[in-house]
Amino acid sequence: MTALAAFTFLRPLVLLVLPLLALLWLLLGRRTRAEAMPTLNIAPHLLAALTIGREGRSRINAPDLLIPAAMLMALAAAGPAWRAAPSPFVSETAPVVIALDLSPTMATADLAPSRLERAKQKIRDLIALRAGGRVALVAYSGTAHLVMPLTEDPTVLLPFLEGLDPTIMPDQGRAASKALALAETLLAHEATPGSVLFVTDGIDPSDIAAFPATGSVRAALVTTPDPGAEIADWSRRANVATVAATIDEADVRAIQRTLASSLARAAAASGNLQDDGWILALPAALLVLLWFRRGTTLRWGALLLGLALSSPHDARADGLADWFFTADQQGRRLYEAHRYADAASTFANPEWRAAALVRAGKYQEAADLLGPIRTAPAQYNRGVALVRGRDYAGGKAAFETALKLDPSNADARANLDLTDRIIAYLTEARDQEDPDVQNEDNAPDDTVSDLTGDQGKPVRIDAGSQLSEDAADQWMRQVQTRPADFLKSRFAIEAQAAP
Repeated sequence: MTALAAFTFLRPLVLLVLPLLALLWLLLGRRTRAEAMPTLNIAPHLLAALTIGREGRSRINAPDLLIPAAMLMALAAAGPAWRAAPSPFVSETAPVVIALDLSPTMATADLAPSRLERAKQKIRDLIALRAGGRVALVAYSGTAHLVMPLTEDPTVLLPFLEGLDPTIMPDQGRAASKALALAETLLAHEATPGSVLFVTDGIDPSDIAAFPATGSVRAALVTTPDPGAEIADWSRRANVATVAATIDEADVRAIQRTLASSLARAAAASGNLQDDGWILALPAALLVLLWFRRGTTLRWGALLLGLALSSPHDARADGLADWFFTADQQGRRLYEAHRYADAASTFANPEWRAAALVRAGKYQEAADLLGPIRTAPAQYNRGVALVRGRDYAGGKAAFETALKLDPSNADARANLDLTDRIIAYLTEARDQEDPDVQNEDNAPDDTVSDLTGDQGKPVRIDAGSQLSEDAADQWMRQVQTRPADFLKSRFAIEAQAAP
């Protein structure tokens, strides 16, 4: 029903060809019937003797095959669409918050080497499968704590993931609802719908009632051989899609398909749908195959050839694939195969080419390509490229330009605020640094002390901070102890400060 409600034609003007084809079919049918009428002035037995090939004549004529095929091709050219198409900068990077259960039972070794280690492995596999999708990490037991804000860089998140252990949690328990509340706080700042993934070996039955019936897309990877009845009850009452852990990647792929529903909702809300007209090429090809038989004239091929040449897409002929796919379609295939450099050189659409350049790490090239396009979406995407290239001043200017072109662009306004906070954070952190060589009175062999223990600047990272991966990376570099020790101390302080 969702697909039916979203059904539309991307190029509806092409449908005007259908009445003309129907009229042509009707006229040709009348002509065929007129030719088939017997001549009244000739006796029937003489007419049968004089007619050549009457017994072998087929009841289906060429127009009965080619005109329906042409109609199907016209429908395909009109662009029927009902599925969400990922946007290069928004839909594909829809956020997901991973909530990892750190209750004591996660240390059980019934799944080698342990339920927790298997959970960490699955989280790493999911991050790799998402190929740069934004992800945040929350740890929970009796309390829930933010481990890492939303980031696209797994190198920032993975060291903290390895440091997670039940012993660092301040309170025992399994309060998944608290993890959901924290995840919803993170996702509330996002412009696109997000998902929450619980990685757990069970659920507290008394906690299920605390789950709201609506909200972000929810899924759970259950790392226990025997999930139990409470997991099924949790799935039914709290709208949580559960997947049992497997020894291969089937569970991770199932989770990815479940989380993809949030991408579909984001694309459907923005009207960004995928052209599925190619499906109609299959029945059209079957009709054309029936046309290739003895006695069929070649002149009907002009009808199909003319329709093919009237396609709204640009055509090239510098390769076999160009006979069947446009440059953007070929680039899309390369993009989905994570061959971003090849996709960037194939795309004809400059915004898609810029998206591929961003994925290939060529941020400045993407920004330069989007610079001349004076539209709010292009300037917004240019700001995203510049920020990812750590040109925060340029990104800020691009977001401001996008807002001038479209003051209602909520994404540009949110990212402008985020960029301002990153710039302020980095500026304040730089101001706290102690210069290495400003004191010319120190001899080369003198020992110069760095900041003393009580001069360090405390940095608080909470659910509302929404720091970029660059800021999060600087935060991680300030940690002088093991991630597990740091997280244990921070979780204890947060638990004491909680109301």
